[in-house]
Amino acid sequence: MKKNLRMLALGFLISAVVLFVYDQFFSTPTKADETKSASTKAGSDDSSNTWKVKYEKLLAQQEVDKATEDEAKKKADEDAKKKAEEAKKVKNYTLTISKGDPSSKAGEELQKNGIIKSSSEFDKYLKDNDYEKYVRDGKYNLKSDMNYETIAKILAHKN
Repeated sequence: MKKNLRMLALGFLISAVVLFVYDQFFSTPTKADETKSASTKAGSDDSSNTWKVKYEKLLAQQEVDKATEDEAKKKADEDAKKKAEEAKKVKNYTLTISKGDPSSKAGEELQKNGIIKSSSEFDKYLKDNDYEKYVRDGKYNLKSDMNYETIAKILAHKN
């Protein structure tokens, strides 16, 4: 077994040597080799000027990108402040419940008009605290700073 492996390794070595000798002495240069050598010669002459120009362009581009990013951050901050101010404002809404309307419709209307955050949570609150069956038809003046309990008591006439 050892002898067979040694012979295989020797065969690989001999074939590698033969290919190396052929490549070095008998192969002709290709167009790719010529192009590569020509570009290397041309690149070495202008390389000192080229990399400086590229570096300056890169620095200028980074400054422009940074300025654009800063402007975007400022705009995002301003938008966030505006949204926060709008959220702080107390919204008034007159809710009208018609006869036969389910209590879930009231929750949907309140959410749509920004009085509550989630109609599903409000409906769950009504069910859990037994306000759902006491919601009456009529017009109700509600504000966005009211909590679920206050709104439920108003809608159920349990003030």
